Amino acid sequence: MVPNARFHELLTDIEPSPTTKGHASSAHNGVREHLEAHDTFSDRWVTSFLSGSYARDTSIRPRSSSDGQERPDVDIIVVTNFTENDHPDDVLTEVRDALEDGEDGYPVERINKRSVRVVTWQADMDVVPVFETWNGYMIADRDVGTWKFTNPPEHTRWSSERNTVFDGRFKKLVKLLKWWRRENPSGKRPKGFVLEVLVAMHAPRNETHYGEAFAQLLANIHGSYAQQAAMGQKPFIADPAAQGNDILSKVTVAQWKDFIEKVRVHVDYARRAQDEDDMEEATRLWRKVFGDRFKTTANPAKAVNYSTTAAAVAPAGYTFPDAMAAPTTPRGFA
Repeated sequence: MVPNARFHELLTDIEPSPTTKGHASSAHNGVREHLEAHDTFSDRWVTSFLSGSYARDTSIRPRSSSDGQERPDVDIIVVTNFTENDHPDDVLTEVRDALEDGEDGYPVERINKRSVRVVTWQADMDVVPVFETWNGYMIADRDVGTWKFTNPPEHTRWSSERNTVFDGRFKKLVKLLKWWRRENPSGKRPKGFVLEVLVAMHAPRNETHYGEAFAQLLANIHGSYAQQAAMGQKPFIADPAAQGNDILSKVTVAQWKDFIEKVRVHVDYARRAQDEDDMEEATRLWRKVFGDRFKTTANPAKAVNYSTTAAAVAPAGYTFPDAMAAPTTPRGFA
C-alpha cells in the first residue's frame, strides 16, 4: 500500500497555483466592475457572484494553453432586472455588447447557450445573466428560447455541507476524481458538478486514506451503474439544488457507458494498488490511475507492510517525512 502522504502530495500538485488564482481573481473582478459601471448595462445590473468549481473550491489546475499559460475557467453569475418577457437571445446579445463596449471592453469569443464567453490572458470566463426568483434564479437559455430555473448558491452551500460531513475530505476526493478523468478521458461528459455528486453519493465518508477511499469510490460507482449501462440505460440523478432536475440530462447514454467502462478498468488498478505489498508495483499501478504526477522515486525499494500514513518506517532508498504531509490549499476567489 502506498502511504497516504503520496496522495497529499498529488493533491498539492493538482491544486491551482496562487498565481493562477490571483490572475483569475483580477480577471473576474475586472469584468464585474466593467458591467456594473457600464453606461447602459448598469441599469440592468443588480449584483454578481461566482459559481462553478472555483466558487466551490473543487477546481484542479488548468491545462496549459498553446502559449504555456494556465488559464482557469471562471463562471460569473450576473444578477439583472431582466424578466421572462425578455428573450434569451436579446439578453445574451445585450450582455455581449456591454462587455465589448468602451476602451476597457473585453474580447468576447462567442455567445454560448446560456452565457457569454470572454477570453483574456488571465482567465477564460463565462458571464451568465440571471434574474432572481423567490427560491433561486432564472437563467436565459437561447437554445429553447425560454428561461430555466437554477440555483448556483445552493450548489455552493451543498458542497460545503458535504465537505463537513466528510470531515474535510469531500472536496479533495472530488479533485482526485476530476484529475483521474483528465488523465483517463472517455469523452467530454460526465464532468464538473456531476463528478461532485457522484463523490457525494458513492465515496466512503469515514475512510481517511485517500487511496483506499478512491478505490472504494470507483468500485461503488461501477457497482451501482454497470448493469444498467450494459443494458444501454443511464440513471436519473437528482440535482441537489432542484430535485426534479437530472444532472445527467446533458450526458448521452453512449458517454455514460464509456465512462462506466473506464471506471471498470480502473477499479481493478486501484484495488490491486491498495492490496499490493510491493511498493514499486503499487506505485506503478497508481501512476496508471493518476498519471505521471503521482510521485515515485528513481529507485523505489520494495517493502512488505506499509503503514497508511507517512509516519511509517521506510526501507532504505525510499524515505518519508516524520509526519503526514498536508497540502497548503489557497483560499478560493473573492
